[in-house]
Amino acid sequence: MSEPTMVAASEAAGDSATLRGLVDGFGHSPARALVAPAGLDVPVRGTVIHDPEEDPAPSPGGLLLLVGVNVLDVRASGVLRRAADLGFAAVVVKQRGRDVSALVEEARSCGVAVLAVADDTSWRDADAALSALLAAYGSGVPTGSTPAGGEELFALADDLAAVVGGSVAIEDLDQNIVAYSKVAGARIDAVRERGILQRRVPDVPEQRRQYRQVLAASGAVRFPAMGEELPRAAVAIRAGALPLGTLWAIEPEEGLTATAEKALVQAAKVAAPHLLRALNLPEAERRMRRDTLRAVLNNSGPSAEEAAELLGLRPGGEFCLAAFAPPALPGGVSADGPQGAAASALLTHMELVLVRHCAAHRAEATVAATSGAVYVLLPAMGQGAGRRFADAALATVRRAVGDGVCAAVTRPYADLGNPAVLRREADGVLRATARSGPNGPAATAEDVRHRILLDRLGDELERDPWLRLSAVDDLVAHDETQGTEYARTATAWLDAVGDVASAAARLQVHPNTLRHRLRRIRELFGVDLDDPDVRLVAWIELRRAAERARSVRPTAGPRPRA
Repeated sequence: MSEPTMVAASEAAGDSATLRGLVDGFGHSPARALVAPAGLDVPVRGTVIHDPEEDPAPSPGGLLLLVGVNVLDVRASGVLRRAADLGFAAVVVKQRGRDVSALVEEARSCGVAVLAVADDTSWRDADAALSALLAAYGSGVPTGSTPAGGEELFALADDLAAVVGGSVAIEDLDQNIVAYSKVAGARIDAVRERGILQRRVPDVPEQRRQYRQVLAASGAVRFPAMGEELPRAAVAIRAGALPLGTLWAIEPEEGLTATAEKALVQAAKVAAPHLLRALNLPEAERRMRRDTLRAVLNNSGPSAEEAAELLGLRPGGEFCLAAFAPPALPGGVSADGPQGAAASALLTHMELVLVRHCAAHRAEATVAATSGAVYVLLPAMGQGAGRRFADAALATVRRAVGDGVCAAVTRPYADLGNPAVLRREADGVLRATARSGPNGPAATAEDVRHRILLDRLGDELERDPWLRLSAVDDLVAHDETQGTEYARTATAWLDAVGDVASAAARLQVHPNTLRHRLRRIRELFGVDLDDPDVRLVAWIELRRAAERARSVRPTAGPRPRA
C-alpha cells in the first residue's frame, strides 16, 4: 500500500449516521427511541460504554450505553444530565419491565435522546449491532469485535510488503505474530518462516535489546543482517503513548528506500486501531468487565443473571476460574509499608500481562486483580481446557515477573449463583499449591485436595482456639521458652508412622534419645500418643505450629535440649 493509499484507508468516511438511521436500522434495528427531544435527524458518531467509576470524556454525537444501570435509580438522571452536557446524542438503556416515564421526562428536559435495546440482547451484542449500523453509514468507532489477525491486518501486511519488497510481520507485545504478508517473491529468511509457522517470533538472543530499541524510538529502527536474519526495519505500533506491538519488514537487497520507510511508519498508525480492538478496547468496556468480576468475587456484585450477561457467559454454559498468585515477598507484607506497595505493583504488572495474553489467545476472558491474586474468568471452557490455558498463561507471567508465580483452575461451573464457593475453591487450590515448589504447573483441587483439607482444619482451629489440644499448645510454648525439641520430635515420629529408627535418623539422634523424649512428652504434657484420635489431632496441630514458626523470622535462642 502506498503512503497516499494508506492515508486514504485511515481517513475514509461516508455520510454521518443519525438516530433515525439507527432506529430504522434497514428494517432490523437493535434499538427503539423512547424520546428524542431534538428529533431523529441528530448525527451519531460512535458508542461509549458507561463507566460508573469515571466521568466520560466529551463525545459530541456519541451513544452512551448505560451498562448495569437501573433506570429507576436516581443516579440515572444524573448520568442523563451529564451526557447532555458532554454532547452525547443519546443514551441507551434496558427497561427490564420497569416504568421509564420519569427518566423520559428528565431526558426531555435536558435535551438528550433515550434509546432502548431489548432486555434479552447482551450489551456486547447491542454494542456490536449499533456499531455495525454506524459503520454501514461510514461513521462510528470500531468496538473490538474483530480479533487479532483479522483480514484488515493481513491486507495491510501484503500492501506494505509490496511497497517495501520484503516480508512483513505484525506482532503484539508478547511477540505473537498476529498478521503477516503473503506476497509472492517478497524477500524472506528462515527466521521469518519459522515465526509464521509457529505464529510466534523465534527466541533469538539479541531479541530483547532490539524490542527495547524499537519501542523506545519514535520512528523506524533498522537492524543489519545477523546470523540467519536478513536486514530488518521495525517500528512501534502505538495508540498515543500506549505501546500495542511492533511492525517488522525484511529489507530488499538494495536496502530500504525513503518512501518505503515512510510507508512503514504510516502502516504502524493504520495497524493501531486494529490492535486496540484485539485488546478488547475501548478501555471502559474492559474496566467494566474487570470491575464486575471483582465485585462478583467479593460477593458484592449485581445479580447472577446480570453479571453473567456483563461477563459474556451464556445461560447454562460452562465456565471456570483461573487464579494466579505472585511469589511471596521476603519478610511478609504490610499493606501500609513498602512491601505492601511492592505487592500491589507486582499484582498490577501480572494483571497487565494476563490482559495482553488473553487478548491474543482468549479474547472473551475477563481479568481482574484483587488484594492477593489475579483471576481470569474463562467462558465456555471446561477444566481440561482451562488447565491448558493456565499453563500457557503461567509461562508468560513467569517470563514477565520471574519464578514463584503459581496458578490454580477451578472445576467447571454453570452459573454465578454462589460466587463465594467459586472463589473459595480457587483460593484454596492456590494456597495449597504455593507449598508445592516455585515452578510447578497449574493445579486443580484434585491435585491438592489433601492439603486443602488440612488447611481448612487448621483454619477452624485458628478461628476457635478452644478446639485445640491445650497440651499441644503447652508443649510448643515449652519448646519456645526452654529450647527443647518436643514438638519436632513428636512430629518426626508421627511422620514416620511410629517407626522409631526412621524418626531418630531424621532427627539425627539415637533411638533411645527419641524414646526418652516421647516418654517426657507424656509425663510433662499428658499427650497420649497411643490414642489414635489424639495422635491425629496432635499431628495436625503440630504441623500447623511448624508452619507458623517457618513464617516467622528465626531468632537466636537456647541450644536444644534432650
